[in-house]
Amino acid sequence: MRRSTYRSAVPDGTDLHRPPPPDGTRERILAAAFEIFAERGFDGARTRDIADRAGANLGLIKYYFDGKERLWKAAVTRAFAELQAEFAAALPSRDDADPLTWLEYVIRQFVRFVARRPAFMRLMNDEAKRDSARMRWLADRFVRPMNDAIVAHLLRAQADGLVPPISPVSLRYIVIGAAGLVFSQAPECRYLTGVDPTEPEFAEQHAEALITLFMGRRPKWRSSRARRRRP
Repeated sequence: MRRSTYRSAVPDGTDLHRPPPPDGTRERILAAAFEIFAERGFDGARTRDIADRAGANLGLIKYYFDGKERLWKAAVTRAFAELQAEFAAALPSRDDADPLTWLEYVIRQFVRFVARRPAFMRLMNDEAKRDSARMRWLADRFVRPMNDAIVAHLLRAQADGLVPPISPVSLRYIVIGAAGLVFSQAPECRYLTGVDPTEPEFAEQHAEALITLFMGRRPKWRSSRARRRRP
């Protein structure tokens, strides 16, 4: 049986070939870069500010990343590699897995990830709103392979009457918005409600709410064919 295509959807390489420094400086630079790119956008981010936040020498950005563009790509690649690793550790490993269970895993793991990494949603929202070379690089290298795998499972679930017959395009953006908006707007949520959405307990409750909302176990849209299949 083929392994799930989702596991290999995100390439794990980067554009960098220099060995990392032994003190973790490179990882600190990547973490700081991702946060600042998410906060200020690519154009507003300054490599000097990234180096300061990382506690690193500014020259190391040039040495290890050869400028801001490659630093941005390396930081994004690192974030998607982390997301891929979390999915790979939790998702059912076979393509013939129950599609509803597979989709539930995707939602749950994605919510957990963006709760811990709200900068991820901020950066993706910022880059996706404009037609640019960076948006197309993101879409082609990371988003499209993930999307293709998710749509394949979604169509199977819809064929079995387990998910409402909504356009996969609409459903994708509805779920992503519902899953991630509260975390990308965590400061507003804390101010308005007194709730910190990045707390693990809230993230688990939020994931459960999404699964209940979109894939309730007794959906009204279940087809007669799917009903006949149930014992």
